[in-house]
Amino acid sequence: MYLLIVLALLVLVVYLVFIFPWTNTGLRILTRYAIRQADKRRVLLLCKTDHQALLKAGREILSHESVKKRLHDGRGTAGSFHVPRGMQIPQAIRDLRPGTVLIDYYGYLIIEMHGGMDHFGVLIHPEGASEPYPSFHGGRKLTEGLVYYDERYDYNPDYDKWIDALVEKHKGK
Repeated sequence: MYLLIVLALLVLVVYLVFIFPWTNTGLRILTRYAIRQADKRRVLLLCKTDHQALLKAGREILSHESVKKRLHDGRGTAGSFHVPRGMQIPQAIRDLRPGTVLIDYYGYLIIEMHGGMDHFGVLIHPEGASEPYPSFHGGRKLTEGLVYYDERYDYNPDYDKWIDALVEKHKGK
């Protein structure tokens, strides 16, 4: 009897872990969950973050000597690089738990909150940089030197209205 119960539980676990996620229903549930999680990260970035503190933290990274040297050495290079090993990431950035923090060879800091099929985050312009940076995935100025980017701008010309509604809904919460 116990063997039958254990076997039934094992079959159920195998189904739930290995088969159900790849069924149409499983994929819809996982997709909705992923969208909700990404939107929570948008709320964190757009509504619950001190943008001035984030800008200051990003510029602190950009002003570090090892970053300046790497930027100078890579002048004219396309692409980006990770924050140098051993450099302390400021708390304002760590609090966001970003997916990645990159430094573009043009001298801008990229804080990507979510990647995969839903890229969004912020670009931090260095002190005195002319804006706008040739922004990928649209853009929305949060404050002077700090621009929100989101790939959904590429697919929806009215996406700014959705962002406005999201910010309004979560303002002061």
